[in-house]
Amino acid sequence: MIQKHQRLLWTLESLVTGRAVREVRDRDVPLAQQLLQYHATQAYTQEEALSGWEPMGVIGLIVPPTFSLLEMMWRICPALAVGCTVVVLVPPASPAPLLLAQLAGELGRFPGILNVVSGPPSMGRVLASQPGVQKVAFCGDIQEGQALRWTLAGLGPELGLALGAESVMLLMEVADVDSAVEGVVDAAWSDRSPGGLRLLVQESVWDDTMRRLRARMGRLRVGRGLDGAVDMGTRGAAARDLAQHYVLKAQSQGAQVFQAGDVPSVSPFFPPTLVCDLPPASPCAQTEVPWPLVVASPFRTAKEALAMANGTPRGGSASVWSERLGQALELGHRLRMGTVWINAHGLRDPAVPTGGCKWSGSSWHGGLDGMYEYLQPSGTPARMPYFCENLNYDTFGLAVPSNVPAGPETGPSSAAPYGLFVGGRFQAPGTRSSRPIQDSHGNLHGYVAEGGAKDIRGAVEAAHQAAPGWVDQSPGARAALLWALAAALERRESALTSKLERHGVEFKAAKVEVELSMRRLRAWGSRAQAQGPCPQAAELRGPVLRLREPLGVLAIVCPDEWPLLAFVSLLAPALAYGNTVVLVPSGACPILALDVCQDMITLLPAGLVNVVTGDRDHLTRCLALHQDVQALWYFGSAQGSQFVERASTGNLKPVWVSRGCPRAWDQEAEGAGPDLELRAARTKALWLPMGD
Repeated sequence: MIQKHQRLLWTLESLVTGRAVREVRDRDVPLAQQLLQYHATQAYTQEEALSGWEPMGVIGLIVPPTFSLLEMMWRICPALAVGCTVVVLVPPASPAPLLLAQLAGELGRFPGILNVVSGPPSMGRVLASQPGVQKVAFCGDIQEGQALRWTLAGLGPELGLALGAESVMLLMEVADVDSAVEGVVDAAWSDRSPGGLRLLVQESVWDDTMRRLRARMGRLRVGRGLDGAVDMGTRGAAARDLAQHYVLKAQSQGAQVFQAGDVPSVSPFFPPTLVCDLPPASPCAQTEVPWPLVVASPFRTAKEALAMANGTPRGGSASVWSERLGQALELGHRLRMGTVWINAHGLRDPAVPTGGCKWSGSSWHGGLDGMYEYLQPSGTPARMPYFCENLNYDTFGLAVPSNVPAGPETGPSSAAPYGLFVGGRFQAPGTRSSRPIQDSHGNLHGYVAEGGAKDIRGAVEAAHQAAPGWVDQSPGARAALLWALAAALERRESALTSKLERHGVEFKAAKVEVELSMRRLRAWGSRAQAQGPCPQAAELRGPVLRLREPLGVLAIVCPDEWPLLAFVSLLAPALAYGNTVVLVPSGACPILALDVCQDMITLLPAGLVNVVTGDRDHLTRCLALHQDVQALWYFGSAQGSQFVERASTGNLKPVWVSRGCPRAWDQEAEGAGPDLELRAARTKALWLPMGD
C-alpha cells in the first residue's frame, strides 16, 4: 500500500514538515517499506526466538511536530509485528500519519490495530493515563520527557523515552577530511538529520577542516522542500526561533558564528550555521545543539575528545572519523552513546538497533531490541494504576521514623553490630547509630548500621571509582568472580541456613533458598562468560557489532521477602554485565547479605559492591534523587515505586519498580528470567561500513 501511494506520501510529508522532497522520496519512503518487510519476516520467523514472551497490549505513541513519518514507522512496525495495537497521537495538520492509518484500515482484516489521533501536545498526558494502555512511547525534547515521566508516576504504563536529537562527531588528525566534511553535511545540514551536531576536531587539522567546511557550506542550497534541487528545507517557525535563540546566546558568550548564504530575517528558512570558539565553561557548551547548527570545538588528544563527548548528559549517536581502524574502534567502544558509526554518519537499517542512553532515553527501535520494547515475559499481569493519593513527595523517606528503637553505636565491624560495606570494607555509618533486627519470635538477632544520605554518597563515589576497572575486565574474569562467590556461599551454607531458620523459614525451605542462591551465581557466571559482541549483517556493506554495555552505577533496593535469594538474584546479573552496585538489602533480614559481604572483602575489587543498611524509604529517597546513580531497581511498596518513578526524573535514570507486587524469586522465569538480562545492560550498535 505504501508503494502504491508513495508519491502522495512523500509530497504530504515534504509539504507539511518542510523537509526536502528529495530526502523523503529517496530515503524515507524506501526505508519505510523495508521496515514493513523486515518486521513482517520477523513476525513469521522469530516465533521460537521470542518464546516465553507475549505482547504488552495497547501501546500509546506520542510524537512531536518535528517528527517524521519514518521515525513513526520505526516504532509502529515492531509493535504491530509482536501483536500489540497502537494509538498514535500526532500534532494537528499531520496528514501523512492519517493517510497511513487509512491505508492500514483499507486492508480490512484487523480494524483498530493502528489508530491515529490528531491533537495538541496536552493530549499526550490524557492518552498516557487511559486505562488499558500498557506502554507509552514518547519521542520529543528532554523537558517534555521529564514532565511526562513525572506525570505518569504511579499510573501503571511503562514509559519508553527517545529524547533529543543532537549527535556528536569526532574528527581525528588521520581522518579523511573531505569525507568527514560530507559527514557533517549529512549529520546537520541535510533533511535526514533531526537535530544539530557537536563537532570535535583535533587541533592539528582544525584550520584545514574549518576552511573546507566553510567552503562546503557555501555550496548548500536552501529553499522550499518541494523543490527537488534543494539540500535543506525549513522546519517551521519554532525550529527557526530555537536556532536563532541559541546563536544569539552563543554570541553573547564569546562564540564566533559563520552562516552560509543571506536569508532575510522574516524568512521561514534558517541558513546552515557553524559556531566556533565557544568557551567550554559556557552554558551553551552544555545545552543541546538545535538543527541546523554545528558547534565545533578543538581537542588535543583522544583522551580529551572522549572526555568532551562523554561529558554531556546526552547519549544519542556519534561518529568517529579516523583512518586508523584500531583507534576508531577504541574510541567507538568507549563513547557512551547508543549508536556509533565509524567513518560514516546517520546510517540506518531495519535489522540494526538504534537507541540512546543518559538523557537521550533508554528505548530502542530496530532489530530484535526494538521488538523486545513491546514484549513482556509470558504470564505478566496487566499493568494497573497504583497511584497513592496520600503520598507526599516532599516528606517521603525524608528522615528515619522516630519509632525505630536505636541500637548501640556502630563501628567498622563485620560482626554484630555490623557496619556498612562500602569501598571493599566494613565501616561505621555517618550517624554512628544502629538498628536492632529481630527474628521471627521477636528476639534480638543482631544490630545493623543506620545508614543515611552521607553513606549513600560515599557508596556511590566508591562505585564510580571501581567502575573503570570492572568494565575493562573480560567476561571470563567476571564469570570467575561469580563462581568464586558461589563457592564462598557453599562454605557458609550451614550458617546461612541456620539464620534463615531464625527468621521463620523452615529448614527445608531455607536449605533450598541457599542452594538456589549458589545455583543463580553459577548460572550468571556462565552467562557472563558467553558474552561478547554480536555481529549483525546490514544491507549496507560491512558488519554492525551489537554490544551489551553496563548501565554504570546501578542502585538496587531488595525486597523484604527471600532475603538471600533476592539479594543474589539481583546482584548476579548486575555484576555479570559489568555494573558496579550500591545495594540496600532486605529490611527484615539484612544480616544474610552482610554475611556474604565478608567474603566479598577478599574476592571482589573494592567498591564493586556496596551494601548500605538502614531505613528503606530514607535510603530509597537518597538513591532516587542522586544524580550520579545511573540506574535504579526498586522492589518494595507501591508508594516507594511511585516515588522512585517521579524522583528519578532529574537525570532520567532507567528505573525498574515492582509497583508493590511480590515476585516469585524461587521461580526461574521471575528470579533469573530474560527480563533481568535485558535490564542489566544497554545495547550499543557499532557500525563498521566498508568501501569509500
